Amino acid sequence: MKVTNININILKEILHKMPEQKIQVKNKFPNFEKWINGDDYPTYNQLVELSKIFHIPFGYFFLEKLPERKYPIPHYRTAQNEDFNPSNKLLETIFFAQKIQEWAKDILLDWGQEKLPFCGKYKDNYDIARVIEELKKIFEIEHNWASNKSTWTEVLNYLIEKAEDKGIFVIRNGVVGNNTRRKLNVDEFRGFVLYDEIAPVVFINNNDAISAKIFTLIHEVVHILIGQSASFDLRNLQSANNEIEQFCDKCTAEFLVPEKEIRNIHTQKKDLEELARHFKVSQIVILRRLLDTSLITQQEFYNQWKKLYKIENKTTQSSGGNFYHTIYNRLGKRFLYVLNNAVKNNTILFRDALRITNLSPKTYDNLLKSII
Repeated sequence: MKVTNININILKEILHKMPEQKIQVKNKFPNFEKWINGDDYPTYNQLVELSKIFHIPFGYFFLEKLPERKYPIPHYRTAQNEDFNPSNKLLETIFFAQKIQEWAKDILLDWGQEKLPFCGKYKDNYDIARVIEELKKIFEIEHNWASNKSTWTEVLNYLIEKAEDKGIFVIRNGVVGNNTRRKLNVDEFRGFVLYDEIAPVVFINNNDAISAKIFTLIHEVVHILIGQSASFDLRNLQSANNEIEQFCDKCTAEFLVPEKEIRNIHTQKKDLEELARHFKVSQIVILRRLLDTSLITQQEFYNQWKKLYKIENKTTQSSGGNFYHTIYNRLGKRFLYVLNNAVKNNTILFRDALRITNLSPKTYDNLLKSII
């Protein structure tokens, strides 16, 4: 039986907001054009399928207008030539991270968790030197620490482990939830941070280059230190024209590539690749630090940046690998630890844990066995 009381304008509005689904919809439903023209109507089952494709509740097709989905946090863009219209992929990713944060906070408060000492500690004191010292405490690093690590991956994993040990929830994902067909766009955002004194959450776009993820992670932790939620694109690893972003950017750059150290090393190593390997950051970060410290000219920066940008754009992470390791990254070690202990001590029910993670009982049990 066909459903004739749907709002045709809703179909048009959804398609306008999600143009990337147009080909899939038209291939699956040859009569879709007739639906939006009012010449034909979908069946109930077809509407159910359509709601899954568009990732909206079934009832939306009968509303007068689509509910406005407000962007919940500030978004800082390097280039601000037009209005920011977040994709559904980004919105759903933030909403999922908020859900993780809410559950984690409720559990931690039930256990008597107090405010993390570094959260918002520098919200009234934008002092780069003090923030750098705080970062060193959080990540437990010493002088020349990065050069002692073998690979960028080793550095990233080390930094994430230390951040989580200190109480920060870290999530890495390159798709929406577990849907591998809905890839997150690095050009739209490299990451975001949801500030909270009890359960701060940082999200890293896993489609980015590993060295860029390191920059994003530190940038997000600085946001936690000054008590600010935000998402950002950090296009070409340049900050937006905003005081908060520029401060976070300067702290991150100085933490990863200290001015004094790069000045000393630059006298021995002129090659960008060598410097990048030493500091375990991208060559674009090195290039920018050389410009910041007046070791290269603006013209030298621009000439080399054009070449590096093309390389950086092609550097993405594979979606393959161990299934449980991927799920582990998408939920985060700290969150899984909190969730597992909450189930064990009856703070929440097992079915709640399955609902939060969107996992089956078997997958959930195997995931925990693989990481314990």
